[in-house]
Amino acid sequence: MDRTLFSPAMLEAFRACKRAYLLAYGHENVASRAASASAVCKRFILRGLCQINRGIVSTPSQLQKFMGQYWPLDKLSDQPGGKDSATRAFLYAYKTLLHYSSAPYRPEGAEVAAVALKVRARVPNWRIYIEDVFDLVLWYPQEKKLEIVLFQLKPVRGQAVQWPSPSTLVRQHLAERLKVRWPFEKLQLTLIKVGPGEMKESSTPLEDAPYRLHWPEIVKCLEEMKDLTEVKPHEDGVCPTCSALEGQSMAQAKNSQAPISLSA
Repeated sequence: MDRTLFSPAMLEAFRACKRAYLLAYGHENVASRAASASAVCKRFILRGLCQINRGIVSTPSQLQKFMGQYWPLDKLSDQPGGKDSATRAFLYAYKTLLHYSSAPYRPEGAEVAAVALKVRARVPNWRIYIEDVFDLVLWYPQEKKLEIVLFQLKPVRGQAVQWPSPSTLVRQHLAERLKVRWPFEKLQLTLIKVGPGEMKESSTPLEDAPYRLHWPEIVKCLEEMKDLTEVKPHEDGVCPTCSALEGQSMAQAKNSQAPISLSA
């Protein structure tokens, strides 16, 4: 594909199934694939969380005004499920943001350093770049600790410190670029599941030794992703990941009447 810019989601897709990665992120597929209703809602919720973390939205009336101004009705009106699904999506987003605005994530001693911070870095010795958006960055001046916070709608999965996921390794690499602004000695990644009636957190300290051990593996994957143009069909039967992507494409093409699902 001759790509040079990659995200954690792309890396995870590649590691799960190379054919699925091409189906999801090939140039033609990216250009032609319409965003699903759940993806549209997730982007809106993240946008709302940004406004809350910036202190712009803090009361129910301010949230109602924000929803009225920016709810992506045009992108959801022609989605499968019709008005009922669009209404459920609206209520899900509203209740999720209302619940978070009542108690935003702000641990003791933390200062808001950045919100929705896009970070890009070059992989040393390669013409490859990685990029991600940190939903919330917290700085603890007394501890000289930096905390990267990512919000998600799916259940939070913990991970062992010694076996960080590919996404975590990428984010740790990107975080090094932030040392100029925040000279941290400790680095922490926190995943937060938000929803209409809950907020679950999972925090992991990011240490140097596991990063140095596993990072060369990630670089190999990125280099292979850069030059990947074709993948042979699976020889051992149907791949669930590929089937799911193909099923989504078929469903969008047929504009089926399946309801929107925002929980996982």
